[in-house]
Order: sequence, then C-alpha cells, then structure tokens
Amino acid sequence: MSRSGKLWTIMTVLLLVVTLVAAGCGPKATPTEAPPAEPTEEPATEEPTAVPEPTAVPEPTEAPEPEEEQVTLRFSFGGGPALEALQVIAEKYHEENPNIEVVFDLNPDDMNWQKVAPTTTFAAPDGPDLSWWWCANMAQFPDMIDAGMLTPLDDLYEREGWYDAFPQSVNDYYSTGGHIYAVSNDLVWTPFVYYNKDIFAEVGIELPTTWDELYDISDKLRAAGYQPLTLVYEMSVRSHLPDALMFASWTEEEYEAFLVNWMPEAPEWSLEYKWTDPNGVRIYQTINDMADKGVFIDGFAGLTDYAEAKSLFVSGKAAMYQDGSWAGGVGVLEEEVDFDFGYFYYPPLNTEEPRFGQVGSYIANCFIIFQGRDEDKSEYAKDFVAYIERPENMLIYISEGGNPTARTDLPADEVAEILGPVTAQMGQDIAEAGTMSLYEGVCPPELLASLKESIDLMLTTGLSPEEAAAMQQEATEAYRAGE
Repeated sequence: MSRSGKLWTIMTVLLLVVTLVAAGCGPKATPTEAPPAEPTEEPATEEPTAVPEPTAVPEPTEAPEPEEEQVTLRFSFGGGPALEALQVIAEKYHEENPNIEVVFDLNPDDMNWQKVAPTTTFAAPDGPDLSWWWCANMAQFPDMIDAGMLTPLDDLYEREGWYDAFPQSVNDYYSTGGHIYAVSNDLVWTPFVYYNKDIFAEVGIELPTTWDELYDISDKLRAAGYQPLTLVYEMSVRSHLPDALMFASWTEEEYEAFLVNWMPEAPEWSLEYKWTDPNGVRIYQTINDMADKGVFIDGFAGLTDYAEAKSLFVSGKAAMYQDGSWAGGVGVLEEEVDFDFGYFYYPPLNTEEPRFGQVGSYIANCFIIFQGRDEDKSEYAKDFVAYIERPENMLIYISEGGNPTARTDLPADEVAEILGPVTAQMGQDIAEAGTMSLYEGVCPPELLASLKESIDLMLTTGLSPEEAAAMQQEATEAYRAGE
C-alpha cells in the first residue's frame, strides 16, 4: 500500500473511534420501532408445555401452647391408715392435673411431730405446702395463725359450699379474727375400751358396769394368764384416760366449767369449780387405783409405742385395749384380729347425776395450708384440698381412715356400708347418749402439759391424788392470771 493509502486508512479508523466514543457519551437515542419482517413461512407448532399443578399452601398452624408449670406439693402427714386414702386421692388428682404432683413427708412419731413441727419445719421458708394436723390449742394452731403461717380458706368455704356442708360448730372451731384457717377431715371419738370376746368367754367374765367389777375382772384375767388392759402411756394414760374420767366423774355443768375456766375472761360461774373439789380429785384417784389394782398392763409406763400397745391386744396377750373410734374402723382392728371383739365404756364414777356423755368428740383433725414460703404454692394447695373434700373423695378417705367425716351431706347408707358395724354402732350410741368436745381439744397446751405432768408424777414419784389435783388447779389459775 502507498503511503497516502496508509494515511487514509489510519484517519478512517480514528474517525470511527471518535464517533463511537461520542455516541457512548451523548444522550441515548429513542429507538424507533422496526417494521415487522415479512414472514417467510408458517412456523412449526409445538405442543404446549404442561402447567404444573400449584403446590398446596399449608394451613397456618397455631403457635404451640406453652408447657404448664410443673408443680410439686409437699404434704406433711403423720402416717396411719388415712395416708393410704390420701395417696389414692393424690394419684387421681395427678391423672386429672398431670403438671401437679403431691408428695408426702411422713412423720411416724406423731407425739414428737405434734410438739415440734409448728416451730421447726412448719415455720421454715422451705417447709411443706400443706399438712394434716390437730387444729387445737395444744397443737399450737392459734399460735401458727398469730404468726401469719396459715393461709385463710374463706374463699374455699364460699366456693365449695363448706359453710353448709359442715356443722356450724365445726366451722366455728377453725375460725378466728373473722377468718377460717382449716377444714375438717374427720371426726373421732375417744376413748373406748375394746375387748376380746373369746377371752372374756373363756375366763367367764362379763362386761363391767362398776369400777369394782373392772378391778375384779382384771384379777381374773391375770389369774388366767392374760394381761388386762393395754394402752399407750403418752396418749392414753396421760391424756385420753383423764378425758374419759372427766365424763365419768363431773356433772355436765362442772365439765362445761373446766372447758372455759382457764380463760382470762372466764365467766364468773365457772370459777366455782376447781380441780381440788372431790369430783376433780376422784379423777386422779381412779387413775392411781387402776395402776395399783393391776388393771394396766405390766410395765405400762414404758409402753410408749402406739403399734406395740395395739399389737398386745391383736396378738391375744391382752384382753382389753383402750383407744379411739379410729381403731375400730375399717382397715384397723376389723382386719387385724382373728377373734370377735367388741367395746364398752368406762363405768360412771358419779352415780348421783345422770350421765351426760360417755366419750368426747375430737373435731380438731384438719387440713391446713401454709403461706410465706420461698415459693408460694398456696393456690395449688387449696385446689388439692378442695379436691380431697369432694363428697366422692371423702368416701374414699373414710374407707381407708376408718373415721366418719364431719360433712353432713354424704349419703348415710354409703357411709354406714363403708365404716362397718363397729363404728356404725358407735355413731348410734353417740347420737343417743351425746358427746362433748374433749378437754384436750380446747385447753391451752400449757394446761394439757401440766395435766400430763401431774399424772406422771403421781404414778412414778408417789405424788398423792390430792397433790396432783392441786398442781393442776394452780396451773389453771396461773394461766387465767396471765402468769
């Protein structure tokens, strides 16, 4: 190529580059629509592509419910046949409320538990949530209320209809300061003397109707190789036996006086009666005579285990056994003995006045619920107690515990069928003869302690019945004076 041709070629390339750069930097031209091309031939027809079925949209799901709080209720209990019933009821409750479990803290030593629990485990911030208890002065029930330890149950009484289901006297017993702090679980009557009918028939003795007859049959039983009367020292000799002798020795007015004459505001008429009166001294004298005349089992002062005392009767070694209505009920003596047994009452000591009662009624057995815990479960505990107290569950309760409930709205025929002939007969007796609250159920713990101590000193140190009665009278007057 010539030189001029090369130069022309270079200029042409440069001009083309400049033109392209200028086109890229300038405003974009609006494209014009190109005319449609003339079709040359018919396009081939393709099979249409199948449209896929739309994917189903999942139904919106609800957010999962949060799991229910898992709760463990600690139930303090003293043991005994009623425990089995409560365990059955607790299992039913757990089936209906899977998030709530009830565990039982057992206290087989009832006597020690009663003394120490209100100031130890019950008072602890990590203590039990609820408990079976003796809602009496001697078991520090008022003290726990005053300390703010117990949950008021007014709302349960309203919601569950308990005001109408229980006698007014029972509800009043648990009330103080305008609130009600417990609910009754059963009623017991005490004391009865159970006897082995086979042994009585073998020895040829009849039921005693006087104290001299009781002393006489005790001699005959010993001569035949049997121990006469077995009973646990703490609960029976020093507590329920004097209860029985109060009914046997005092007139009704006397008895009513001693239920209130220890109070600072005691009515004036009640102060006329004293433990040092002949009818009061006679109570101590009779206990002393029972020991001296061999009515009690040998070594009775050392017989402190409840099961051991009962076993001497069950095994046929002792012909008589002092206890309460709970022993004659379902699941106790009726299932434990292989002989016929019955019961009788201690003979009257006061033969000049009509007898107003033969046994006392103890309405203090109750359920209580605690507050002030590290973790407050009182509402859960209240719901469980309400469940226990339902009529259908109280029938389960009495079927194992062997005692009638304080509820008056349970079917009478079902109750009689459950409790058996012995307890049913006891109920008939009491309906006819009447009963009153036990002295130990209403007196302050200081007076119950002094009563036990005075009896103990009389039986073990030679304190005379007159001196023992004077000791109790002095304690009564000191308590009334606030000393």
